[in-house]
Amino acid sequence: MPLTLFRRLIDGFEQTWKPGENINGYHIIRLVGKGSYGTTYSVIDHSSGKEAILKRIRPYKKLFSNHVQYVQNEMNALQTLSHPQFPSVYTAGKYKKTPYFVMEKMEGQTFEELIFQEGKTYSEGESLKLGVQLVILVQWIHENGFVHRDLRIPNILLDHGLLQIIDFGLACEMNATRETIPGKLKDYMRDKSKKSDFYAIGHFLLFLLYSSYEPTMKKERSWEEELAIHHDTRMVIRRLLQIDSGFSDSEEILGELYRVIDTLQER
Repeated sequence: MPLTLFRRLIDGFEQTWKPGENINGYHIIRLVGKGSYGTTYSVIDHSSGKEAILKRIRPYKKLFSNHVQYVQNEMNALQTLSHPQFPSVYTAGKYKKTPYFVMEKMEGQTFEELIFQEGKTYSEGESLKLGVQLVILVQWIHENGFVHRDLRIPNILLDHGLLQIIDFGLACEMNATRETIPGKLKDYMRDKSKKSDFYAIGHFLLFLLYSSYEPTMKKERSWEEELAIHHDTRMVIRRLLQIDSGFSDSEEILGELYRVIDTLQER
């Protein structure tokens, strides 16, 4: 089937909810975005006047039975994890036969906004300290039996110095027995083990470190050649990215991060 025809079929199923539309007491303000399975809206609770986030399954995904549970899975993950730095679930239901749930709107800014829109820069020490916060949150996720699997900078927020994590749409129960085949880095982010999130933490640190990078050569080089960082910071990132022997758990990562932070402060 031609791609353009496939997209037209998808668009025909989308049935985008319009601003002002009343979804069981929640008024649509605007469309926030569309993911692989869900569409997200900013809404106002008619009874309280409070802004919230509504996520529904993309209607065409209902054609594929294995995708229908994604909304329920995300809601279950958030309810199980129940953490002040993750969104709280308010309610759930169906509208025009489409399942949805409403959750807390987190007040932080994404690191995508901070770095690429506001031009924020982070030193090596600041990056590692933010990394510590992220690992602590990931540790909570893992200890409760889940893997996030989508720890990208649009899904990590900063609010008055505290990190927040959103978009648990790809979160799943941990499968400790599955291992990604070495060398297939593209698979790490979707692995159902801790390695998926550890790999993402490594990329998060690289985004922070690159925020203050000023290129001195036109020729593109590897991050290890471009970033002027401490040897121990480099080793931590290599292990997070599975280039070297990976970390066994979050506690081990925290120990290494604290050690490197202390080393940097002593310089």
